[in-house]
Order: sequence, then structure tokens, then C-alpha cells
Amino acid sequence: MIETERLILSPVTPEDLDIYKKLLTCAETTRYLPGGKPFSLEYIQNYVPSKVAHWSKGYGTFIVALKSKPSQKIGYAGVELVPDSNFSDIRYALLPQYQGKGYAFEASKAVLNFTLESSLVSEVYGVAVIENLASEKLLRKLGMQESAERLYDSDDLVTLSTQTRI
Repeated sequence: MIETERLILSPVTPEDLDIYKKLLTCAETTRYLPGGKPFSLEYIQNYVPSKVAHWSKGYGTFIVALKSKPSQKIGYAGVELVPDSNFSDIRYALLPQYQGKGYAFEASKAVLNFTLESSLVSEVYGVAVIENLASEKLLRKLGMQESAERLYDSDDLVTLSTQTRI
């Protein structure tokens, strides 16, 4: 578990299917994710166990909750290995009503530092759809700089990376 000034971050568990359902069936949240539209419940039910299993590598995704109301899950943030590669990238999503309040940066900063301190990963990448200016801004605020690496087979992504804690 990680605590920040306003948040509690806990490693994802099978019981966190509820927050993933809320996030991944929401059109506003998924418009900048692969596919650009809400995911099916079947997909989400198969997706969450992979998030739990990733922790066998020593790092992964955290569920984000408010410190003032620990039972209130507001999203996720974490660093995971990109499929079929040796690269790890940061991922985050918050329910719409919690966006624009600095929570995504606070959670992302905590998981970035946690992952780099673990020494299991020496460089963390961040990928954003070109139109997602808020996400690119957040990645740059985390100290990431443009990278020539291509983590995903898509021309509409900007890729950044860092090796430094913030």
C-alpha cells in the first residue's frame, strides 16, 4: 500500500472488478483508451485477473481511493509490462467526477517512484493518444521526455519516458 497526501493506493485484487466496470464501461473514460469506446463486461471480467497476476513481477497496478473516504475507489494507477516487449508503461484512469483535481498526478507520481525505487524497472514509458492533451501534460509533469521507442503499433500515439524519480 502507498499513501500520499490525499490518496491511498492498494494493489489491485479480484474484488476490484467493481471499479474497473465503472471505468471501462464509461464512454468519457474510454475515449482515449484502445478502441476508443466502452469495453464489454466479458472483456473486463477477463482483464482484471491479468492486472492481479502482473503483481507476480513485483510491481503493477494500484486501486486509488480517497484518504478521507478509504472505501471510495476513484480509479487506478500503475506501471505494467507492455505485452510482448521488455518495456513498462504507466497507466492511469479516474472516474470523471475526480478528474481535474490533481489526483491522477498524485497517484501517478507515487506509482512511478514506487516502481523506479524497486529497481525492477530502470525506465518507465508513458503513452498517450495525440488528442489526449491532458494525459500528455501529466506525463511531462512526471518528468517524462519524448522517446523514439514505439511501444504500440499505432501512429496516433505520443511516447515519452523517464528513468528518474520525482
